[in-house]
Amino acid sequence: MAEKKVVVFIYLPEETVAVPAGIFTHDSDAGIGSFAYGRKYLARKNALPVDPIALPLAETPREVTTNGGLYGAFRDASPDYWGRLVIAADAKLPPEALSEIDFLLAGNATRVGNLDFRSSPEAPEPELVPPHFNQLDRIIQVAGKIEAGEETEHHLVQLLRQGTSMGGARPKCTVEWEEALWIAKFPAKDDTLNIPRIEYANLKLAQQCGIQIPEVHLIQTGGKDVFLTRRFDREKSESGWKRKGFISAFSFMQWDERDQLKWEYSAIADNMRRHMAPIHIHELFRRMVFNILVRNTDDHPRNHGMLFNGDIMSLSPAYDIVPSFTRLGIGSSFRLAMSVGGQGREANLENALSHSSRFGLPTEAATEIVKHLITVTRNWREIYRRFGIDDRELDLLAPSFAFCNQSVHP
Repeated sequence: MAEKKVVVFIYLPEETVAVPAGIFTHDSDAGIGSFAYGRKYLARKNALPVDPIALPLAETPREVTTNGGLYGAFRDASPDYWGRLVIAADAKLPPEALSEIDFLLAGNATRVGNLDFRSSPEAPEPELVPPHFNQLDRIIQVAGKIEAGEETEHHLVQLLRQGTSMGGARPKCTVEWEEALWIAKFPAKDDTLNIPRIEYANLKLAQQCGIQIPEVHLIQTGGKDVFLTRRFDREKSESGWKRKGFISAFSFMQWDERDQLKWEYSAIADNMRRHMAPIHIHELFRRMVFNILVRNTDDHPRNHGMLFNGDIMSLSPAYDIVPSFTRLGIGSSFRLAMSVGGQGREANLENALSHSSRFGLPTEAATEIVKHLITVTRNWREIYRRFGIDDRELDLLAPSFAFCNQSVHP
């Protein structure tokens, strides 16, 4: 049967137990989804949309055909590539044998945001039992086996499963440490560079540029570096874990995976003006320029996010910013995943400044931001070395930082 139904639950602000908000019906053959709020939920004084962009509070069911029939917030709360590998390994099935509803239901209490998906309105609250920090060594071993397509013990897969419901393609897991939840990112089997340490150093560089980042740490276990980033959608309280809503920029714009030509920073900025304060739009401009300076070409709209808590929406702390490796002699020109300005996706500072007005920035103000970012990122070698990146890797990364030596004029 192609059509399946699932009950959508939501954790309302300051509450630690979810309430049923409505029914999501998904037809996998037709690629159509439909959601209807429950009348009891709509009658609540503190009712909030389950998707603040695509699903305003209303009694009329709304259909969606983008992204195979998934609303943006639902897709964001569903596991992505790595999470699907783990869930499929736990079920002893290939990922393609599972439906979108299967993945929604298989997600656990560590999923991103403030939504949950259950088989019935009476279904119990999922238990939040992520692995503890001191189990990281075993988790890394299991992750390596899954990544290599090897069989592993069911109880060890379950250990990883309890913390796996996040997006992204690299091996990771949510762990509990020091009264908080953290995303632990591990080395991948094909890494030729120390990506966990490089990501840590690069976010520290972003922080020095004035970009908001989550709390981050770099630790070693089993002789391997692990990058820890604190979950910004969770906060521990005496009664349990409070959640903030999360929606990716991709879902914020209601884009489809097939519509990559529509992906552009300035369009996100235009939409942000209707929902957020100017400070967040200026921050998006800063991140766009930083992505150019550090050659982060994995800046697709799922790697930008928005948090909402009640009626207040803000740009989330920055995440998944890693330099793309390139070689000397290949050429310094490259493109970002989203359009930057009048020259489309061409990653250069002139292009970044060409649409600055759409970010609410006069040319002079935007130029000063760019100059400041250049001044800071020119010291990337010193900052990277301070965080343990060796000379071999610094030399390999140098071509990725070619734009740091440029000057800019209004």
